[in-house]
Amino acid sequence: MSLADSRILPILYDGLASPPLLSPPLTPKSRYAFPDQPVCAICPLTPRSTNVSTPINLSPTRPPIGKSTSSSIAYPSAPSSTLVDLPIGSLQPAQLPLPAKLITAHRFTNGKIPGSDSDSLTRELKGKMPALSHLLSVGKGRGLSIVADDKNIYTGCQSSDNEITVFSRTTLQPTYRLMGHEGSVLALLLIKDKNWLVSASSAGDVRIWSTKTLELIYIIHPCDDTAGDVYSLAWDEREGGTLYLGSQSASIEWVNFSGPGPVRRRRVSAASASTVEVVPLSQNSVDPAQSRPGPSQRTGRYKPHHFFSNPPEGASCSASGSSTPRSPVIASTPNGSSRREFFSSADLDKLSLNERAEHPATELEISAESRIAFAHYGYVYALEIISRPHGRKWLVSGSGDSDVKIWDCAPGGGLNLVKEFDNLPGGVLSFAIRESLLYAGLQAGEICVWDLETGACIRTIEAHEADVLSISVLGGDVYTSAADGRILRLNAEFDCTAVWKAHAGTVMSTVIASGTRKGGWELITTGSDSFVKIWNVDLPKTSNHDSEVDVEGEGDVMLYALSKLVAVPTVSDDAHRESCRQGAHLLKKILSQLGANSEVLSGEQGKNPLVLATFTGRDTGKPRKRLLFYGHYDVQPADEEKWETNPWELSGRNGYLYGRGVTDNKGPVLAVACAAASLRQRRELDVDLVMIIEGEEEAGSRGFASTVRKHKSDIGHIDAVLLSNSTWIDEADPCVVFGMRGVVYAKLSVSSKDEDLHNGVDGGATTEPMFDMVRVLGALSDKSGVKVPGFYDTVRAPTDEEISFLKDVSSASGRSLDELIRVWRQPSFSIANIVSSGSGNKTVIPKKVSADISMRIVPDQQLDDIVNDLKKYSEEVFGELGSPNSFEIQVTHSASWWLTSLDSPYFKALESSVQDVWGVKPLKIREGGTVPTVFWLEKEFGAPCVHLPMGQSTDAGHLANERMRLLNLRNGKRVIEAYLTRLAGI
Repeated sequence: MSLADSRILPILYDGLASPPLLSPPLTPKSRYAFPDQPVCAICPLTPRSTNVSTPINLSPTRPPIGKSTSSSIAYPSAPSSTLVDLPIGSLQPAQLPLPAKLITAHRFTNGKIPGSDSDSLTRELKGKMPALSHLLSVGKGRGLSIVADDKNIYTGCQSSDNEITVFSRTTLQPTYRLMGHEGSVLALLLIKDKNWLVSASSAGDVRIWSTKTLELIYIIHPCDDTAGDVYSLAWDEREGGTLYLGSQSASIEWVNFSGPGPVRRRRVSAASASTVEVVPLSQNSVDPAQSRPGPSQRTGRYKPHHFFSNPPEGASCSASGSSTPRSPVIASTPNGSSRREFFSSADLDKLSLNERAEHPATELEISAESRIAFAHYGYVYALEIISRPHGRKWLVSGSGDSDVKIWDCAPGGGLNLVKEFDNLPGGVLSFAIRESLLYAGLQAGEICVWDLETGACIRTIEAHEADVLSISVLGGDVYTSAADGRILRLNAEFDCTAVWKAHAGTVMSTVIASGTRKGGWELITTGSDSFVKIWNVDLPKTSNHDSEVDVEGEGDVMLYALSKLVAVPTVSDDAHRESCRQGAHLLKKILSQLGANSEVLSGEQGKNPLVLATFTGRDTGKPRKRLLFYGHYDVQPADEEKWETNPWELSGRNGYLYGRGVTDNKGPVLAVACAAASLRQRRELDVDLVMIIEGEEEAGSRGFASTVRKHKSDIGHIDAVLLSNSTWIDEADPCVVFGMRGVVYAKLSVSSKDEDLHNGVDGGATTEPMFDMVRVLGALSDKSGVKVPGFYDTVRAPTDEEISFLKDVSSASGRSLDELIRVWRQPSFSIANIVSSGSGNKTVIPKKVSADISMRIVPDQQLDDIVNDLKKYSEEVFGELGSPNSFEIQVTHSASWWLTSLDSPYFKALESSVQDVWGVKPLKIREGGTVPTVFWLEKEFGAPCVHLPMGQSTDAGHLANERMRLLNLRNGKRVIEAYLTRLAGI
């Protein structure tokens, strides 16, 4: 794929946008500095580990218990950034062009090189930029973690006090400081159903606070206090709730709150006591407690911090206060080292500190039974809970050992390993879930995306040049943030729609919250520049093909679902692999909502997935028949210039539905599914319908057989097979198909030892490969038919009954009986093309000539015999030429013929069902083409196959303006209903 292709931009984005909120460079004196603290971010001063087989220990020696001016943070490395001032001015970030260095760098994913067709390339599709609506300051600390509810924003800090700063979402002012952690607050988690805020620190303790009263409820110590830094938290709400912790010790621990559980309670130590500071600001922005002589009304336990005291000396304050918070600005002091902070008057919630003091926290210690020691071989940086069908929960863990592990969570606590994604290109630092996808942010800027249904890694995006520390999801949009200070917005197709510099330094944490404006949303970020920022973002329009189909309340469920499925361009080629994946998941969701138990099956590597769905019949007290329906969701490409309407939009005209795939094969697939759903709703489905829908039929069903065999136990016993993948012979007569020809594709090659020659110089003096090829092809077939010895010996003779059927077809369709016999009952030979190594110039003698041939075979020709005879005869013919050139024949594809028994009860049931719906006896037809899977499925499951064509002969399945008559689609559904009903009585 050419780099000139406008769809492709090399994986982005460092330098894509210069910091839009930064002024021109300042002198060092005017920059914010933290002279007594190392830069906290995801530690920029420490080089990245090159040995992923051992734990990545990037933190300095853990400090002694007690307050410190710095904390030990064991995060991977990130480039350091100079912190500069933030000027007053526009809050709208800018999105700038790619820098020249990235345009020439060509960093591609999956190890592919420029020019290769990689579906992992992320395009740049600029969209509406988020608007920065407000800046909040955490003082001299740095925000490491952030969460938000409807009332507050909670920011976990690294500072001398390691506090959690609470900002009111109404006033946008700091209202409380939650203190007590002895190390930096590395992780925060909100548990809404319990009104809890959970915090974890680099001192190894975990605290749980009430979000209603900000009272400290629990202090949790990991097992034996050996966990080190606690980096990640996750919550399983079942059976009272289980809290999972990921730590520096490479372990995962948990505590359940349904009862005493596997914890030991102990008395709260004085060193562990928590403090909450109330910050009621008077009209002149002075803490009223500071204006009174003598001891404060607060106890010493709630000592206020200087951050909320008077502004620094030399800063001017409004006499009356301001009704609107203003952005922090740089003080105009000579040394420029002070910062002004202005806050408006606000009605702040008051806490009864005396009452709080009477309810001390419960201190818990996790026991060894509630721990998986060495769950990883590196620090556990990220945890995420995923809801699964039937009430199950998965815990996903990511570590510095470059592994992702998925654990099945036991109700009440406990883990069993389900699957593992290992040998990633870096440590795993962050997670997010969007629909059925797991996003993992890695060291050095990569993002891996897995399909949770199949376990396949479907995308690797080199989004940043530094560690990806946080990922947030809003609808189909994914916001990724990194130690480079930038945030990217990726849409559902993994295209970059926005990129901007969010913080001067490292973006440590992000969260999506519903906005204070009706219908609005906010992306709230915190970073190493000591700011919390609120960005107005929009919920993306529902253009994602993965989005759930709401079939309830639709006048015609089948048409509504078909319109959604047609909208996905599921062309089975490499360029549309992501569309096919989304199409498979959309189909799975449609079938699930129709009542099937459905799942997506991963195909072979690099091939499209399959969908397996089962509509289970009612319990009748006896074994149910099981029908296997085979179909495909992939389609042929669509030359849009030749279409009268958009091929990817279902449209209706004069009783016909138009759209790519409407007849081949999405329409019939949904007709079958909706038939089963209708019977289920009426409690009349007395059989099991198993549906296997593949995504590679138009490309030769690559990987279909191996995938079906892999999941054969899930499919179970099958009594009969049904497909609907063709059309009637004309416009008016319904049909049933009882036979199809098989096929053999082969490539013949003749090559010379010489190079391409000039026929003026060498013509007549050399044996030309083209003549050899012509002679071989001429010996294989002529006007009388195929000349391979014995080719016709086993062709089954027609019966009187079959000739009678063919005469009926001839009379109805106007095609001659002889023509029908030749295309349905007789084998054939075709030359598809001849290509040569020459330039096409008439003066060139090509050194190599190749020809593609096709042979259609019929009952009772044996496929292996035909292939062997073809190879043997071709080589004998060439050998008789006495040519010095070399000859090769390669069979590229083969499939056997298919013929069902007209006396089969399954065929008779289908025939009768067609007659019930259409009111006429269907024509019994055969086809000259081949559906390779039919014979294979019949043989693999030992079950007879029947074939119901639904569309008309003019449906143009592979051509422009593909269509299907609405009457045919609806009657096709009714035929399937009648057929499923009849099967129960066989």
